[in-house]
Amino acid sequence: MPISLTEANIYDPYDVYLFIIGNDRSRYARLTDKINSLSENLQDFIFNTVPGDFIKDRISIPLNLNQNQSIEIAKIVLDIILTDVYLGDIVSQNQQRVYIDEQKAKTTAGLIVAELFTPILEELKKKHVEKFGKMMTQPQKQSPLPQIQTQTQSQNGDETIDLRKEFKI
Repeated sequence: MPISLTEANIYDPYDVYLFIIGNDRSRYARLTDKINSLSENLQDFIFNTVPGDFIKDRISIPLNLNQNQSIEIAKIVLDIILTDVYLGDIVSQNQQRVYIDEQKAKTTAGLIVAELFTPILEELKKKHVEKFGKMMTQPQKQSPLPQIQTQTQSQNGDETIDLRKEFKI
């Protein structure tokens, strides 16, 4: 029988995952394997009430997040602990999955990293370097510069300006 989410446990990362998994034994086994592969410190953190209380009291209520947004925050927290999501992507994850603006996403990320993850931050960083190290050291691909019109006419139609010279391109 799947766990039901009450108001109290919509903030708890582990409870949220159990709810999502439902009766799917293979997904439950994968989650259990991932958690069992973590250090005792990280496991204790996951099963502690601190993450759920923090998400509720420091993020969801002050930022006026709804139930679905709170659930997504809880999922992001556990995804980061399990190294399913890169810690460096927390702002973009907040924007995309919680549907909040950039400022709220940065505020939420700052609270999670600087406060919630304080007791486990060094261990998380180490795990993320191990898993995402190549991604962290590779320069991000930049999209090609957009093609710009290199010549334009003035309103009189008689002057041509070379924008490459103007902007030293």
